[in-house]
Amino acid sequence: MPRSSWRSLRRSSVLVLAAAVLAAAPVAASAHAGDPAVLSWGAGRTGQLGNGTLADSLSPSSVTDLVRSDVDQMSAGGTSSADSFALARTGTTVKSWGHNSSGQLGNGGNTNQNVPTTVPRLANIKDIAAGGMHALALDTSGQVYSWGDNAYGQLGNNRTGDTRTVPDRVQGMPKVKQISAGCDFSLALLENGKVYAWGRGIHGQLGNGSRATSSVPRQVHGLENITEIDAGCHHALALTADETVKSWGYNLYGQLGNSTTKSATEPVDVDWLDGVSDIEAGAFHNYVTTSDRHVWGWGNNQYGQLLEADEAFDSNVSRTNRTAPVEIPRLQGVQHLAAGARHGVALTADDVFTWGHNGEGQLGNGTTVPRYDAVKILKEGVAIKGVAVSLGGNTTYTY
Repeated sequence: MPRSSWRSLRRSSVLVLAAAVLAAAPVAASAHAGDPAVLSWGAGRTGQLGNGTLADSLSPSSVTDLVRSDVDQMSAGGTSSADSFALARTGTTVKSWGHNSSGQLGNGGNTNQNVPTTVPRLANIKDIAAGGMHALALDTSGQVYSWGDNAYGQLGNNRTGDTRTVPDRVQGMPKVKQISAGCDFSLALLENGKVYAWGRGIHGQLGNGSRATSSVPRQVHGLENITEIDAGCHHALALTADETVKSWGYNLYGQLGNSTTKSATEPVDVDWLDGVSDIEAGAFHNYVTTSDRHVWGWGNNQYGQLLEADEAFDSNVSRTNRTAPVEIPRLQGVQHLAAGARHGVALTADDVFTWGHNGEGQLGNGTTVPRYDAVKILKEGVAIKGVAVSLGGNTTYTY
């Protein structure tokens, strides 16, 4: 998952939030107006907040020595809050912090770090991606670098069952223009519009027609003219040049969006959607934005991740997972979206809205109570370029 997830904003224009219900959401405690730092909140036990502590934070706190204006992109990884970590791209260099038992911080060691440190051996980096316990970086020449856990070959170095604590180049692909990392696999979008994948394949997440592990990059079947990729925990999305969406991999919660819960070893069409301009894969749910700024979502909905208007906002209500996209009117007009393990984040001009699971304070509203409607975290007059959430954990970042 770059999110990218976890991931840099792809548009520079500032859009106005159009949904009245979202605009009327309650205001939570905020960071001091004018604070220039990157902010983080939620789970902190492995140092993933980057603020020098190992404590959870229920409201936004500053990441140590990381000035917001210097950060061009962030990506947060981990399979849970117990192994979460984060990456930040500052210019063409990379900083990392958080859990490091598999060398996923790329600094040559295995010790957790609770403040950002520079990842060595990387230069001219233009894209980063934090996976479950591994990470990727892409340089301006189109070369991919990987480090961290390699239990399933997700480093793409023709080996399995080991780790690597410093970045090394991934061989066997033409020039790459975007990368993304899932919990146990990796994706690369080539400049020619094709997609390659490597790592674990048990759920079909490599998209090559089998469930076998691959320790070297292999082409995802049937994908041509792809413009964007995004990896969830065990599934993936691809945006086509004709503005439709393909998906493959794990589908227990309907996260493939094709009206089934059957996993797919090759890409399938996501139902209903056209005119899509951006995709965002969470661990088990997804969001997409269309060219008219409408937002659709599907997949896991246990904590109201899809903000369905017809549901009572009560913790005892049983929510239905969605196997096909449903429109989310409350999010119409947002500038950027991020999907975490069981929560969502939306960015407007300079405000952040959060909703869903909140067991470790990942909503940033000063509580650990889940929210089935959006809660607003106000950043008065402070420009925010992007948001990122940990792939499988419960930590949220703004930069």
